Amino acid sequence: MDLHQLRVFQATARIGGFTRAGEHLHLSQSTVSQHVKTLEEELGTPLLLRVGKRTLVTEAGNILLRHAERILREVKDAEMAVRELGALKRGTVRVGVGATTLTYRLPPVLADYSRRFPSIELIAVTGTTEFLIHALTSQAVDLSIVMLPLEQPGVSIVPLCLEELVVVVNRAHPLARKTALDPADLETLRLILYEKNTAMQNLLDRHFDRLGIRPHIAMEMENIEAIKSLVDAGLGASILPVCAVEQKPRARLKVLRVRRARLFRELGLATLDTAILPQAVCELSSMIASSLGGQ
Repeated sequence: MDLHQLRVFQATARIGGFTRAGEHLHLSQSTVSQHVKTLEEELGTPLLLRVGKRTLVTEAGNILLRHAERILREVKDAEMAVRELGALKRGTVRVGVGATTLTYRLPPVLADYSRRFPSIELIAVTGTTEFLIHALTSQAVDLSIVMLPLEQPGVSIVPLCLEELVVVVNRAHPLARKTALDPADLETLRLILYEKNTAMQNLLDRHFDRLGIRPHIAMEMENIEAIKSLVDAGLGASILPVCAVEQKPRARLKVLRVRRARLFRELGLATLDTAILPQAVCELSSMIASSLGGQ
């Protein structure tokens, strides 16, 4: 068993297929299959099962996957620690973050980090909280800014800040004449919201339940800039992070709050729960916490 075999097995188990793992690792499908077969022969047990077009991880495979991820993480930590010895801060830091936070909250932090550590390459990966946590645990990113509450084995979470969510309508909408909305007004809106079973939509669903209303959800998507464009065109209303609409307000967008029912989401900083984090990652974590923390 060697590190390359473990990396191939980890990618195959996480991605869920030999062909897709090969594409990710720039290996042929037959090479990926041979590495997994060699591991299975060495360990004397099946690790992955092909069921139709699906690839399933066996119980033994899940045990090996947990150990493999810890081993590969420790190898990466050791490599970064050696690289940084003598203040040789080189390498790459990958940060996972929602597109809205990246667009409206993070640029000053990333710019400051790049000025202080010009030899570190910064890479930003965007997606939902669910995607970003998976990216973190599979070591595709080094740290992630996610929505709370969240519990994930092997992940350390530091709360950062509360961010207000507001109702946004086109200024031609009848409700735009109001200074604030009543909860019942939400039921009259044709809402453009988020994909089901995401942290953002789950938060809104709980909010609607508390208010005792049944919203009319006309569209679902994750791109907030696309949502703003659709609201701008008068095709519906939405509930958006206030930072997405307050810094560069559009002439045709009206921001409204619901009386006695203001809504906030909490953001947190997630890192792998390991004894040693690379110094380059620690520096960025500290800067993000200092900039966003407590806002």
